[in-house]
Amino acid sequence: MTWLDVVFSVLYVIVLCALVIHFIASIPVGRFKKKWILKQWPEHDEPHPPPLPKFIHFVHLASMIVLGFTGMYIHFPSAVFAREIMRNIHYVAMIIVTLTLFWRFWYAFASKRRDWRAFAITKRDVKSLFGVAAYYAFISNKKPHTDKYNVMQKGTYLVFAMFMLLQAFCGFSLITDRNFIIPLINMSPSALLLGWWLAPITGDLPSAVMWMRVLHYFLTWMFIVLTTIHVYLSATEDIPVTLDFFGLGSHEEHDAGGHGDAHEPAPEPAAAE
Repeated sequence: MTWLDVVFSVLYVIVLCALVIHFIASIPVGRFKKKWILKQWPEHDEPHPPPLPKFIHFVHLASMIVLGFTGMYIHFPSAVFAREIMRNIHYVAMIIVTLTLFWRFWYAFASKRRDWRAFAITKRDVKSLFGVAAYYAFISNKKPHTDKYNVMQKGTYLVFAMFMLLQAFCGFSLITDRNFIIPLINMSPSALLLGWWLAPITGDLPSAVMWMRVLHYFLTWMFIVLTTIHVYLSATEDIPVTLDFFGLGSHEEHDAGGHGDAHEPAPEPAAAE
């Protein structure tokens, strides 16, 4: 998988450079002054997220960081920690991430405060796509305001959700009979998940596991790249809400001074189309 390391290392450097350039470009157009000096941040339909999704997000984020660190350590081991210890920590974090992922799905679709509509892409979102892209590219100073999240945020969250499901499948499929045997059925997770479809295609189970390992590592790099972009935009576009989400502050004090983003008038809330 050396080629993945080369490709994504170069891509990551390019992304970092692009983000630095993007941040510097915010100075001459006045956004840096507006947000970081005048403290004028965008207005939101929901000032404070409920406690439960904040807790789930925090646990999920912490576990993802552990997964990323331990996963890279397993791929590039050193003498600091035993590889088997890091692998066990990786497995524990993997279980926690999977549980919190499905917990968040339950909250979004089945709880009393289900919020799946906040992430659903509507026709109005699609129409606003070029406007949102133009705003992020500094072509326009107007950021279309259609819902709690704009269309690019919604798309990113949906991609994250799909990648997490696929990553979870890959992760469990890498657990072979050397690591764990499922009671009652006397099969390893890899045999259960891959033995009936991918193993016949690739020739045998070890080959199927190898391909899952490549996909798992590819997704790990994708998470690193996308998370870096996500953190950058969260900090530069709405740091008060980001801090508030983790209980480190509130953006209400910024709201009192007015909102600096040139939003289009917000429409009445509507059900997802």
